[in-house]
Order: sequence, then structure tokens, then C-alpha cells
Amino acid sequence: MLKRLIVVNSEIYSIADIQLDSCDSIQVTGPNNIGKSTLIYALNFLYIIDGKLMIFSGGRTGDKITLNHYFPSVSGSYIIFEILKQRYYSILVRKDAEGKLEYYKIDSDYKESLYFIKAPEGRKIKRFEKLLSDLTVNGITYSKFSSRRELFNFVYQRGRKNNGVVWLNQNVSHDAREISNNFSRIYRYLIHAASLDNHTLKESLIVADSKDEERVEFSKKHQQDVNTLRRYNEQTRVTKSIIPKFDAFKELVERYKALQHLLSELVYAFDLKYKEVYPPLLLQIKETEDQRNSNETHIREVLLPRLSKLNQSLGANQTERTQKKKQIEELTTWIKNIKAYEGLPFLEQARDNLDVQRKHIEGRLYQIDDQSLSSKELESSILACAKSNEKLVRQIESYSNQLIHRITPRQEDKELLHAILSDEVSALSCETIRKEVTRAGRQLKLFDGEIDLPGTLIPRPIPSIEELKEQLVKGEKDKKHYESLLPVAKDKEKYERELKQLSGQIKEIEEKINSILLLPEKEEKLQTATKELAEVELRLDSIGKEIEEVNRENVQKQEEIKALDLQLLEKRKRTSDIRKWKEEVEFSGIDPVSAAKDMPLDALYADFNRLGSERDKLKINKEREFDSLKEKTRQVHSCEEEFIRYMDSEIATLEEKEKSIKMLLTNISAQFAIPCKTLLNKFEEFGEFITKQFNPKIRKIKISDIESLEIEISPNQKLLDDLEKIMGIQDLTSSLFFDDQDKSLATLNNYLDGQITIYFRELFDIRVRLKSKGNYKTVDFRKQVESDGTDKMIRLAIVMSIINQLIVSDPENRVVIFVDEIEKIDVANRGELLNFCKENNFLPIFASPGNLLDGFGKYYTIRKGRGKLVVTERNGNLITRKTKAAL
Repeated sequence: MLKRLIVVNSEIYSIADIQLDSCDSIQVTGPNNIGKSTLIYALNFLYIIDGKLMIFSGGRTGDKITLNHYFPSVSGSYIIFEILKQRYYSILVRKDAEGKLEYYKIDSDYKESLYFIKAPEGRKIKRFEKLLSDLTVNGITYSKFSSRRELFNFVYQRGRKNNGVVWLNQNVSHDAREISNNFSRIYRYLIHAASLDNHTLKESLIVADSKDEERVEFSKKHQQDVNTLRRYNEQTRVTKSIIPKFDAFKELVERYKALQHLLSELVYAFDLKYKEVYPPLLLQIKETEDQRNSNETHIREVLLPRLSKLNQSLGANQTERTQKKKQIEELTTWIKNIKAYEGLPFLEQARDNLDVQRKHIEGRLYQIDDQSLSSKELESSILACAKSNEKLVRQIESYSNQLIHRITPRQEDKELLHAILSDEVSALSCETIRKEVTRAGRQLKLFDGEIDLPGTLIPRPIPSIEELKEQLVKGEKDKKHYESLLPVAKDKEKYERELKQLSGQIKEIEEKINSILLLPEKEEKLQTATKELAEVELRLDSIGKEIEEVNRENVQKQEEIKALDLQLLEKRKRTSDIRKWKEEVEFSGIDPVSAAKDMPLDALYADFNRLGSERDKLKINKEREFDSLKEKTRQVHSCEEEFIRYMDSEIATLEEKEKSIKMLLTNISAQFAIPCKTLLNKFEEFGEFITKQFNPKIRKIKISDIESLEIEISPNQKLLDDLEKIMGIQDLTSSLFFDDQDKSLATLNNYLDGQITIYFRELFDIRVRLKSKGNYKTVDFRKQVESDGTDKMIRLAIVMSIINQLIVSDPENRVVIFVDEIEKIDVANRGELLNFCKENNFLPIFASPGNLLDGFGKYYTIRKGRGKLVVTERNGNLITRKTKAAL
């Protein structure tokens, strides 16, 4: 058995040395992701030689990454398995320079001194070449396994009298490559139970019951007798079944021949009558066509051109009439409207009045635009004028009574006095004047004195009252002018609109005036148009009468054409019918046979058609029966006479074929019925093995609240029925001509034709059923069955029960298995699992991240440290204690 597992210089372990002896179970503990599973998954390299079947953490296979993880150094990374089978030896695993695994058998137990060198800084791993050299020096023999096949045949051996790692029962078989067997294929599910499925479980159960080699082979070398038997049987059965229909078919053939002869006589008589009737009918058609074409030519070349010209003239005159009527209507309306206007003097006066208003507004707008006057400027001018005028009024009023203005009537004298007198004297009231000055000179008498006025004395101007009045008139005029401009400046748009409106009114009046002036001319045009309209009406009446005459002649010719067309239609239909009859008669392909039949052509065709229809129906029935008979007999005769001769021959040889069938059936029954029956019996034996041996074994395992656990067989009913049919051929000798025989033979022939081999595993599928709390349910191992712990227990129990069927039951043949996450299995299930392993020679290694659990023989704890991990008894990783009774 495997006594020791040593991992040297892996990616995470410097050395890990797990001793598997002197205990029934081991627990490995340590934090998550520290490498517990990695350590125990090294069992892959011993128990599963095929790298494709190896399975590691996360479901990975033995790929390059995995190998590099276990063997990072080509010359200094090893896995050693210490084995005790009759004597100690070790199996060393390493990776070569090409990345492939090499296996060596070393005839010695594991000794640390063989693999390490003592150095001042501690142990040092021996390089592989040094290791082999030291083995030779120490007298320890070793050998390299030349191939995986050699390694596999050494690890797995049958019986007890050998040093194989695993002793197998005699019924375990290898695969074609001889690097895996049923044990190694199922062992992988002890390492990774979650990947177990129903297919692998079924294969393992078949091997456990030694049924993996059972099969029935069907070869084509036996197919000729089966085909001959089927052919004879089918021909005999079919021949007997169609004799009544065959007789009826022969009668149909004779009736068809008689009808064919009558039709040949009718064809001859029809051809003679056709030559008498058809040519005269064609001549009548030609004469009718000529008459019809003459009428059609007269219409096309005489009537239609004349009618076209008349219609053109009619259209032109109608257009002219419409235009004249429109012109008269427009002139009448225009004259009426003009005569409704006001008189010409009134309109001219109104136009002049509006023109005055227009010019007034237009002048004020022009002054505002020309002088750029605003309303504010106009208001200021009006105010200035008002003030100036008021001043002039007061001035005039005061001047009339002032001395200066009344002292003399002459203006030049007033100005001279105005220069001499002070303003105070000048402004004295005229009542102070005692005497007016009538003449002035250069001498001035002053009181009783007299003064000579100097020649330089300039008269001082003084406005006269007349000038002031003139200024006042002008001021008032300016004020009125500004006042007339002010409203225009304030609302310029209003006066512009008013100006536009006045211009429009003036234009409208001018148009009326112009229209009144044109009235005589328009009245003259109205008279002319009325006269011309009367002339057009006369022309239209004449054209209309001529068109009616042409149309009457056209209608008459058209009626004649229609009558001729009806005659042509009837005659052409007659010729078409006769020609069609002729074609049908000729197309029938019936050869004419001379016969005396004096009958009308129609009667001849009617008889031909009636008898032809009867013949066609008879032909359809005859051919349908012919096809049916050929289909049933599977013949390809195209000639009915040949088929009838063939069938007459078959009926005559029925007795001989029946004798041949009996002989062939006896031979075939012996060749295939017995092997099929044997395979069916093996299937029944397997069912008994499952129900009476395997199910009682796994039913004893107590798992949580599961009351029972069992394997159910789901038969492949189609395949079993086929085997039953083939096996039943031996019982058909007494029922030669029944369909059951042919079905059985057809089934057999299908398998022979495909050279099919029916393997035992194809006869059924399996299902796992469990009972919990009184309820049954079927589970699928592709999914989780129950809780994590219960699911793991169910899978382990089934797989270990199967492996137990494959290995020799011996304490020296204990198989090491790995169970991860043991803490998920409750205490009761854990105890049941330990008892099962002990009773069936399994050594379980349990892994968990938690505390040490009761019930195990040894405990290895993995602790983090500096550098790579070290797990050895000497390093303090092993804990032993007296355990309690297994829970």
C-alpha cells in the first residue's frame, strides 16, 4: 500500500512529508489557499497515469501550468511515493527538460539523506544527476519506466501475488492505450467528487459486474441469407395476396384492346368526312371576310375623314360662337355700367374739387419735407408770431394817440422831429398838440428863441402806422400759415393717407370720364358682334345636319359589319371545332382501320370522344392497377404483356419458393437468435446485481436524513425490442407469411447492413433515487444533489462502493483517497464515512481550514512561514492524540 507521500521543492512547498501508515484516517488543516489541496492532489500522479484524466484544484487537468506548479525545477523538484507491497520501494516523479513527466522505480523506502545534502545553511536538494549517482553508490537499484504503459502495468496488477501499487480483481479491463482502466477513471471522482456524472457511474457499475465486454456483433457476411429469405418471403406473400387483383387486371387489358379497335375504325371514317366538310367552309369564310373588309374600308377612307373635317369645322365655329357670346356679354355689361355713371359735368367738377384738396395737402406736405419742419418748430413759430402781432397791435393802438405821429402828416418831418425830440416828448398824447407842423426846416424855434440845426443831424427813423399795419397783416398771415402746417406735421401719415385716398378718387373719376368718352365706340362694336354671332349660328346649323347624315351612314355600315362578324364567328368556330376534332383525333395516335360508317362528322366525333373517354378511364384504372401490382411485387416492367407473363410464371413457382423459405429461416434463426438472447439474459443478470448486491450495499450507509439510496435502471426500450424481434426469428417457422416475420427480418437486416455492434452499455441508462422523509426523488449528478455535505457523502459512498468491487479486499491493498472541506460533513455523516473507509480498506485524507476535529488518527497542520512551506513530523506539523470514538 501507499505508505508515504513526499513533495520536494514545488512552487509552494520546500518539502512536504505525509506519513500514511499507523492510522485509519488523516486530517490536514491550515488557512484557505495555503496549499492543502495542492499537496493531496499529488495523488493524481500515482493513481491516475493518464494526464487527460488527472484533475486538480478548480477542475484543472494535468496541463503545463499544473506541472510547472509541482515541478518548477527540472533538476530539483520531485514527488516521491513510498510503497510497501511485499517489500518497500519508491516511485519518483519528475519533469524533464521538455516539460514531460518521468517516472522512476527506486528499490528503497524513502530516506531523507538520499534526496538532501547537509550544508551549513541547512538542507540542500540534490540535483537529479547527483541523486541517481548516490543511489548507485549506496547500492540501491533504480530503473526508469520506459513508457506510461509500462508504468501503468506496474502500478495496477491483478491478484495478490505481485508488488503492484493497487491489486485489482480479474474483471477490471484497460483501455486501448493501456494507460487507464476502470479503477483510474473512477478514482478521479474520489479526488473531485463534484465532477461525477451518470454516464461514468454507469460505466463503472458495468465493469463492477464484469459486463463491459458483452456485445452482439452483426456482420455483412451473414446478410446474403437474410436478404434472400426476405426476398423469397416477400415475393411469396405478395404473389399469393395479389392473385385476385391480377386476374381482374388481365380482364381490364382485354377490354382496353377491344375499345382501341373501335376507335381505330372511327378515326378512318372521321378522316373521310373531314375532307368533304372542311374546304367548302373555308371558302365561305373568305367571301364573308371580303365583304366585311369592303365596308370597313369605306368607313375608314371615306366616312371617317369626312366626319373628321366636319368635326374640326364644328369645333372652330363653336369656339367662335363662344367667343362672340362672351364679347357681346362683356360689351353689354360694360355699356350698362357706364350709363349708370353720373353726368360728365358733375364728374369733371368733382374731379376739380378733389384736385384742389389734393394740391393743398400736397403743398403743406412738401413744405414740411422741404424745410424739414417739426411740430415743435412750428409751435415755436406760431407762438413768436402771436407775440409779435400782439406787440404790433399795442404799438398801433399807442402810436395813433402819440404826439410824434400826429404832429405832422409828412413822414420825413416825423423822423426829423423824432431825432430832435426826446422819447418822452414824442410819446406825449396828441391832445397836447396845439398846432401841427406843416413845414420843417434847418432852423428850429424854441419858445422865444431859435436854433440852427446842424447839417450833420440825421433824422431818426420811425415806423409809420401804415407800415405797422402792414407788418401786422403779414404777421397774421404767417401765423395762419404755420397753424395750417402744424396738424400736418403732427400727423403726417394721416395726411399722406388722405392724399393717397384723394389721388385714388381722382383717378377713379378720370376713368369714368374716359369710359363715358368711349361709349359711342363700344356701342358700335356691340352691333357688329351681334351681327357676326347670327352668321356663326347659321353655319353651325348647316354643319350639324351634315354630321348627322355621315353618322347615319356610319352606323349602317357598322351594323352590316357586326352581322358579318357574327357570321364569321360562327363559321370560324365551326372550322375551329372541326380542326380541334381533327387534332384530337390525330394526337390520339390511333392508327386508322378501314370500316364502312356513313355518319355526320359531328356524330363521328361524338362517338370517338365518348369511346375515347371510356378508353381513357379504362386506361387509368388499368395503369393504376398495373402500378399497384408492380409496387406490391416491386417489379419495373414497362410492358404489361411482359408483366403478365412474369406473374403467370411466379404463380406457377410458388410451391418451390415456400420450401426454400423454410430452409433459410432455420439457418438464420440459429445464427442470430442465440447471441441476442444471451445479451438479454446478461441484462437481466445485471439488473439482479444492481438490485440484490449493489443497492443493498449502499443502502446500509447512513447519510443524514436519507432513508434509502439506490440505483435504478432505465432500459433502452427501442434497442431491447429490436433484440427481442431478432431473437424471435427462431419462433417464426410456423408462421411463414405473416408481417411479424418480415418486421423481425427487416430489423436484423438493418443491423447487418450497418455492421452494427450492440454494446451492453447501450441497453440502458441509470438513475440515482433517494428517499428522504418518506418521499422519493430522482437525482442528476450533473447538479448538486442535496446540501454540500450530504452531496459529498452520497458521491463518495457510491464511488467507493464501486471501487470496492474492482480491488482486492485486503488491508495491504488500502487505497488512499482525498476528501476536501470535511467540516461541511456533519458529525454523524463523518463517523459513518470513517467506518465505511475502515471496513472497506480506504485511507481517507481530509482537508479543512478550521480546527482539529475528533475521530481522526493523525493531524497535519500547515502554517505560513518565511519562504516555501515545510510540512514534516520533525518540523512539528504532525499532531497525534488519543481520539475519541468515531462520531
